[in-house]
Amino acid sequence: MKTVRASETPTRAETWFKSLGWQALPFQGEVWDAVARGESGMLHATTGAGKTYAVWLAALNQFASANLSPAPSALPGPRKKAAAAPLTVLWITPMRALAADTERS
Repeated sequence: MKTVRASETPTRAETWFKSLGWQALPFQGEVWDAVARGESGMLHATTGAGKTYAVWLAALNQFASANLSPAPSALPGPRKKAAAAPLTVLWITPMRALAADTERS
């Protein structure tokens, strides 16, 4: 199955998958593209469907791609309290459902 991607430039996740001999599922590529465009959303899928690779790798790719400046504590001069970074990922795991899925598997 070929992954349909909006961008011809592979993401870091796709490069990593390829290095392992893996191929991303179509929905994973869609999530990576959506996050790269700055969209937000919610992904719901059963345990083992590949959602962690879809969402977490998209977040890591955004983090790695950000133009981050040095931490204020690393800069010379008086130390000022840094402003908190905005929330970029909220991970909610239904533990009972995860435990039940794991037990069934």
